[in-house]
Amino acid sequence: MSDEEVGYSIQVRRQIWESLVSMLRVYAHAASLNGKEYVVTGSEEAAEVKYQDSVLNLHFDSATGEAGWRITQPEREEWGVFRIEEDGTLNFPAGPKPLDTAAIDWIEQLVHCSSHPLGIS
Repeated sequence: MSDEEVGYSIQVRRQIWESLVSMLRVYAHAASLNGKEYVVTGSEEAAEVKYQDSVLNLHFDSATGEAGWRITQPEREEWGVFRIEEDGTLNFPAGPKPLDTAAIDWIEQLVHCSSHPLGIS
């Protein structure tokens, strides 16, 4: 791969990352309409969504596309990895997901973790 192709790949991945953070903001805002407050922050390499005692942290490396997520709460923690592809797909160990599906899933996980702090359904 030429330097120009590598630079293009990095730029595309950064744009996809920014879109992912934007989608997290949109879905967190939509969930907030039910009276539940979410706080979303994001940068070029990290994002955070806070909801009650739960926090979703995401990190991203634009050079490789490698990324990870972690949901923490006082008595429990979940985490995983994924990769941002140039086509906009997020590849997880269980398979690919579109950006919007991943964002919705993470917001739902935050709600579930906060509703069931010990994993009890």
